[in-house]
Amino acid sequence: MIISTLSHEVVVTKVDKLVTDILNSKTRINIQKISEQLSFYCQSMILLYDHELEYTSSIKWFIGSAYLVCDNYYPDEIIWDEERTQRFLHTLNSYQYEFDTPINNFALQEQRNSKSIHQYMNYFLSEYSRVLIVRIDLKIKPDFTHLVDIETFHSFINDLRKKLGRKRGCFKNLRGNAWALEQGEINGGLHCHLLLIYNGDKHRQDWFLGDAVGNEWVEITEALGTYYNCNNFKHKQAYDHQGTLGIGMIHKDNPLEVKNAMNTALYLTRPNKYMQRLKVSLPNMRSFGHGSYS
Repeated sequence: MIISTLSHEVVVTKVDKLVTDILNSKTRINIQKISEQLSFYCQSMILLYDHELEYTSSIKWFIGSAYLVCDNYYPDEIIWDEERTQRFLHTLNSYQYEFDTPINNFALQEQRNSKSIHQYMNYFLSEYSRVLIVRIDLKIKPDFTHLVDIETFHSFINDLRKKLGRKRGCFKNLRGNAWALEQGEINGGLHCHLLLIYNGDKHRQDWFLGDAVGNEWVEITEALGTYYNCNNFKHKQAYDHQGTLGIGMIHKDNPLEVKNAMNTALYLTRPNKYMQRLKVSLPNMRSFGHGSYS
């Protein structure tokens, strides 16, 4: 029996991908590959499962199917040979009729989020002659992801949101903000897409502000975190050449800038990012939100 030493977040991501591949009629995965992944992840998923957390349907289906197949055996006693793997597949496939439901629910929720952020952005882009938009991706350093579970990450995000509300330091003259929490499709890394809307009459140095906000994140996480400043010169230059630059200074009387800024904000709420949704969360935890109108 192979015992995984991967973190809880990595295991739930791998299990979610396995279940999705099995139940998705468009994906072909051979029995040997499934058996190998069950050997690697099943014991870890059962041992790491936390009843105080909320999991996606895929994780619940996996756990339920595994328990039925394993009978009264302990997880470390199970050998995933072809016969037991076939039994697992037969059991898991009973959820086939439910497979599209969470996908459709996610798409509907993202559509509602898109409508919300569209209204929110439209207010600032039409109310003020110019705004300075900053985009930062907040992450955890790869070497430390095993130290940051969903509860810890959520605490970090709450600390950041409190600082946003105080509007001091690098958040001074902040007019609005929006954020979206996601989980990597491959390694399960928790991350946050953050969009900040500053008073364009008070600020011009968007690259500087992006770095300052990133450093706030590093401080909040006690150096476990890292960030990507989308307002760096090379990133902006690439989008500018494509005619899609929607960050930096955005002028109300420039239709292309306004359109691009709106598209930048809508990136936070894309229905096609289903595999990057949170696979595990705290009860009543939100994965998307925006600030007040000011």
